Amino acid sequence: MPRVREQIEAILNEADVLEERLQQWQNGEEPTRPELLDGARSYEKWFARARRFVPDEHVDEFKDMYEGGVWTNRIRAFLSTPLAISPLWDEAKGTAQPFPKYTNPFQTTFKENFDRQRAALTMAMDAEAGIVGLLDELTDLFKRFPDYLAVLSTQQNENVRAPSIENERDLQVIVEAILRLHYDDVRPEDYVPEYAGGRSRIDFLLREAGVVIETKMTRPRLRDREVGEELSIDWVRYRKHPDCRAILAVIYDPGRFISNAAGLERDLSSTRDEPVTRALVVR
Repeated sequence: MPRVREQIEAILNEADVLEERLQQWQNGEEPTRPELLDGARSYEKWFARARRFVPDEHVDEFKDMYEGGVWTNRIRAFLSTPLAISPLWDEAKGTAQPFPKYTNPFQTTFKENFDRQRAALTMAMDAEAGIVGLLDELTDLFKRFPDYLAVLSTQQNENVRAPSIENERDLQVIVEAILRLHYDDVRPEDYVPEYAGGRSRIDFLLREAGVVIETKMTRPRLRDREVGEELSIDWVRYRKHPDCRAILAVIYDPGRFISNAAGLERDLSSTRDEPVTRALVVR
């Protein structure tokens, strides 16, 4: 499935095509009734897809740009009666008149409001690019985790010994050290507000970025299904943390107990939910 940014970009591209098409209603050959109905349906489908990505704080404005009100004609009015002629219009005087020909002019009734709807989508895309870009950066960093361990294991230097990672606590020590090389504010074992009668601790929180990082180390009794179930339960609680905008699960699988790493990553990764989630299996 395309990432959120790609979906928003596609919707914005559709908006350009839709605007050009509807503009012709008042500037070109008069459209037929079926063409008017099809154009209105095309906008309504666009609206439904676009609304899913609009930030909560802009949803009301996004809807208002369509609906308008008793005294304010907006997109809905244009789509319902785009060819209604203003009662003040005198065809003989043409464009010399100080008011538009149509009761619902394309420029002020449709385009100006449509531009504001597109602006809300652009803001959503920019915000998504920020958090998803950071997850991409973290993912690329921990994909190199096996290379880091390999260098320490193969160097013949008694003063620099390879870490022995036997359990998740050992793993967390190494992960924290790596995070502190790249980020200033790394908070280990940050508490989540109480949920369903219990409290949880996040392994790591990059507070300024709003990213929660959880570590898992597989073992004979912690395979695909068990890892997925544990993470799903934990993530319900992590969503209650006020600073959580994204979650990254780093699943260390040196014993190769995960039988379908790509499938597990795909099932646990989503850019459509809030917070955004990402899972990475490293060996």
